[in-house]
This record gives sequence, C-alpha cells and structure tokens, in this order.
Amino acid sequence: MTKLFCQIFLFNAAQSQAISDAYVEMIMVNLKIKTFEPNYFCEVELGVCKPNKYEVLSTEDYTTRVLSDKPDFIKDNNYINSLYDDMQKDKEAGRDRETMLMYQFSDLHWNLNYEEGTNTDCGAIVCCTAQGPSPASKDTTAGKWGDYRCDANPKVFAQLKHTINITGTPDFIAWTGDNPDHGIYKDPSMTTNATIQVTNFIETHSPESVVFPIHGNHEFNPMNTQDFNIEIDPVVEFVANSWEHWLTPEVREEYIRNSYFSYDATTHPDTNEEFRRKMEKTRIISLNTNNCYMYNFYLIGQLNDPKQQLEWLEELLRTMEQNGEVGIIIGHMPPGIADCLNDVSLRLNVLLDRFQHIVRLNLYGHTHYEEFEVIRSIGDKKPIGMNHVAPSITTFFGQNPSIRAITLDVKTKLPVKIETYTFDIKKANENDEDAKFVKDHELTETYGMPDLSPRSFLDLTTSFASK
Repeated sequence: MTKLFCQIFLFNAAQSQAISDAYVEMIMVNLKIKTFEPNYFCEVELGVCKPNKYEVLSTEDYTTRVLSDKPDFIKDNNYINSLYDDMQKDKEAGRDRETMLMYQFSDLHWNLNYEEGTNTDCGAIVCCTAQGPSPASKDTTAGKWGDYRCDANPKVFAQLKHTINITGTPDFIAWTGDNPDHGIYKDPSMTTNATIQVTNFIETHSPESVVFPIHGNHEFNPMNTQDFNIEIDPVVEFVANSWEHWLTPEVREEYIRNSYFSYDATTHPDTNEEFRRKMEKTRIISLNTNNCYMYNFYLIGQLNDPKQQLEWLEELLRTMEQNGEVGIIIGHMPPGIADCLNDVSLRLNVLLDRFQHIVRLNLYGHTHYEEFEVIRSIGDKKPIGMNHVAPSITTFFGQNPSIRAITLDVKTKLPVKIETYTFDIKKANENDEDAKFVKDHELTETYGMPDLSPRSFLDLTTSFASK
C-alpha cells in the first residue's frame, strides 16, 4: 500500500509543487504515526513480533460476528428478489402499485469560471477560463454550453427544467457529491464554493425540493484528503452550514461531528403530508466514502474504522430492524471498485448481507460512468442487492452531462425504472434548441431485463461474460 501511495504522490507532484509539498508532509507524518511506528511495523507489517500493542481484527471474525444472528427468513438470500416477484404477480393480476419519482445527480464538477470562447487546451488541469492563453484554433475554443475537455459549464444545470417538464417534479433528489472542478486547491472556502453555489441554485429555482445530499472526495483540501482524527473538519462544517435548511438541527450536529449522517426521511424540513405518507418508515443514510479512498493519504496513519462509521452503520441498521424501517443509502464512491480500500468494501458487504431486508437502494457516483454492482451474499454468493452508480454532469473528459430519473415502488422503495437523461454538448453548441436533457435510455428496455432485481442484474452480467 505504501508503494501505491507514493506512486500516486509522484503523479500529483508533477502538477503542482506547492500542493505536492503538502502531500509529502501528509504522507510522511502519517507513515510515522502508524506504518513506521516500531511496534506497528514489527507486529503488523512484518509480523515477526509477538502481538503486544496492536490486535489485528480479521475480516473472518467480523463476518462471523455480524452474521451470527442473521434472521431465518432471509437465510435463503432471496429476500429482495422475492419482493420483485410479488410486484410481478400484482402486475399480472392487474393490480396497480403506487410509485414515486426521484432524481440522482452526481459529479457536477462545476467550473465556476467557465467562459465561452476561451482555450480548451490551456495546459492546465482546469481550462475554459479567462486565465489561460488564447485558443490557437476553433477546435480549441470553448463552446457556449461546454466542452468535452473541460469541467461542467454551470449553465447546463439550469436546463434540467426541460427534463422536469417531461418526467414531472421528482418527489426527492439524491445529490451524491464531487461539486468543485478538478483543480487542486488548499483552501476550504474554494473547495466548498461550488457546493454552496449549487445549493443556492437549487434553493432559488426549486425552493421546495426535498434534497438528500452527501459530499464527495473533491470537496476537501487538498482534494481527496480528509483527516478523520480531527474533531471537526472545516470543509464538513462549511458544507453543513450551506445545507442547514435541508437538515434537522440534530442531523446537522451529527454531520459536523462525524462527517456522515442519517435521518428519517419524513423529518426533512421541506416535506409535505403526501411525501411523509410515501416515505413513512424510510431512512436516508448518507455515508462518507472518504473512509476507504485509496488517494486519501491520511488513511496511512488511521487505525481501525475511521470515525467509527462502520460501527455506527451496524448499530443504525440494527435499530432500524427493530423499528421496522427500511433504508436508502447514498454515498459518493461505490464500494467494490479499485479506488475503495478492500477491507472497507468487504465489511460493508457483510453488513449488506446481514441487513439485506433493510437496505432497499444504494446510490453512488464518482466514476463518471453509468455502472452497477451486484451485491452477493457472503456464503452462497447469491445476488442480494444492488449498487447503482450514476453518470456525471461534468464533461471531464469526454462525457455528455447526464442525470438519472428513478421510479420507486412506494411500498418497498425498490427501483422499478431507471432512466438516464443526457445533454448533448456538441448538438447544444450548434443549436440552442438542443440545449436540454433528453431521455437516452431506460435500463430494462435497453438490456431486455424483466425487472431491476439483483437476480436480473446477475443474469445480465452473466450474459455479458458469455459474449
């Protein structure tokens, strides 16, 4: 792992000497805290000393403990699939089921200084601004609505009004982080400015929207790095204050203290009676995925469970089980990808196995692509749940801005339809009439799936592998 962190550092060092110095200091200090601490190095890294100061908790022991009281009614690892079977039976019998609509948008990466006519190939990380040299040709000139070599032009976001005209107003929005451009800054006011601007935009144009947010890795300073050992992170406090109108006082306090939070969806300040009826006994769980990010150099010196997030999540899910609640998890970085450290992914997988009947929807971003992960049970590897990964709004690099419109079954809070709406930058720059998000596809239609159950997604991946 140390070698990997050093390789990442060398990549960033070439970008900015000032920031690279900060990364060097961060790495060396945290290596000294844990990896190069004599007892840790001898007992854990080398494994030649008798355990004295450190006790290594194995994934196997964790798995055994968490799954030891798994309820009998979910031991066949078919709970979510059976709920989809029930929906199909109602459909065949002509019984309508109530649905609700949500939007998910992720990885906005707003370039707050985007300017039409500027250079798209300026030699820096962030181009399409007045600070760069003049464009050498038309091909390197920033268009009115954006460019595939630059981060998102904020004016694109306003065009979601056309999508709402098509789908209707969503019941709620999940906003899953990474809001600043891809520049590397060491100033929390700069890294959180985009988050504040997006928040203000939503409040201005849709003040009654029910928004459930969580930050990503780019909001921190320098980007990707969060020190879980400090009591209150200034970035989290900045963001929590900007989201104050979307959080209850108790939730805001929890977020500032822990950098993650959850709350009963019906307690959101912007809810109405109809929303509270639809979301009764439903909890939104906003995870901070910087606890597993391989580029978070502070983790080199972090022992155990950063900010006790996995311990908190287990306790929360047990309480929800007792209270008859179901949950929707939102986070920025999906577990299971190379960017997320393996131990955290494995432990989260164990929790999602044990509480497969509780967690109905998992929403992430980060990769900038539309992706999915099939969650499989620990023992028999059956498909028990799904992680849905949203595409990005930023165009960095080469994507058209996209959002997802997800139709949920009200009774189960399971997705029955996932549509992707896309803004074609090339067409928009040629004609303002095309400057809008339009439906690109819906998952079941595109892939010929009978439903959005974990079983159907596993069948789909199997079909991919056989081609």
